[in-house]
Amino acid sequence: MRFILDAGPALNFLAVGQQNCLIQLASSVSAQLCVPEQVATEIAAVAAESRFERSGAARRWVTLSASRYLSVLDDNVSENPALASELSLVAGAPAASRVRDRRDLGEDMVIAHGMVLARQGHAVYLLIEDGDGRRRAQDAKVRLRRLGGSGQLNLLSTRGVLEKANPAWFTGEETWRTVYRRMRAFDDGLPPLP
Repeated sequence: MRFILDAGPALNFLAVGQQNCLIQLASSVSAQLCVPEQVATEIAAVAAESRFERSGAARRWVTLSASRYLSVLDDNVSENPALASELSLVAGAPAASRVRDRRDLGEDMVIAHGMVLARQGHAVYLLIEDGDGRRRAQDAKVRLRRLGGSGQLNLLSTRGVLEKANPAWFTGEETWRTVYRRMRAFDDGLPPLP
């Protein structure tokens, strides 16, 4: 089982020091946290930007990426025909040209890697927050169902992860609601809580 993270949600957890929620949620279902190489590059670059400068996200990313809790998935489409095929389907463009356009490439790689693993029979959870990325992940999910097989592709949101979290997983005396509200300071795409 794999939890594949997109850059935005991963940065949200890192910025507020709650990456332990991701580690514990994955561990609770015997899953591995993963990021595609493109996402790892995006996280490192964005964590160094001024918006995250004082949050500690960059330092936490270095620690997490060097830990046993996270693995980086190889994005080399020229050596992985299954990944190239899935990326082409997700992006609606040939994989070789898609990897040259870095805009939203991380999301496409999250979905493509998820599909490859699901088609191999794995249960895969994708953590994507962006609306268009979520729509493309839903399309991939429908395609996987049509193809049949034993694998699963599941879609999670930041709020969904926080709501599933055991309160003991939070660092400090926080609730999922207080963590989510703090995350909104770093990500204006997170909708407000009712």
